[in-house]
Amino acid sequence: MSTLHEPAIHAPTSIKGEHTPSPSNTQKTSNTRQQFAIFALNMSWQLAVVVLVPVLGGVELDKVFGATDIYVFVGLAVAVIGSGLVLWRTMKAANQLPVPKLTDDQKRAIQKSYEEEDKE
Repeated sequence: MSTLHEPAIHAPTSIKGEHTPSPSNTQKTSNTRQQFAIFALNMSWQLAVVVLVPVLGGVELDKVFGATDIYVFVGLAVAVIGSGLVLWRTMKAANQLPVPKLTDDQKRAIQKSYEEEDKE
């Protein structure tokens, strides 16, 4: 299972060494949302594999050896531990994402939307 590592974002320079303008905050926010969606989808398939494989393997082992659900419970314990590891790794990778800085106008707009939601 691989984690995503984003390279550091640097403003591109022209041949003369002059910096070009950085992307707007809306582009940064959109990029952050896309990264969040990627993390969520990546975590989803990892959790599906980590839970289904041990539990289904336990069911099959119980059928083969004629045990009374002991292997299912062992598979469930492995699934719980594996799920915790997947969540930990995803959170560790997500916490390394840069947090976009908001302008004063954006902060006021968010505060206004919160106040409107509270009125409803």
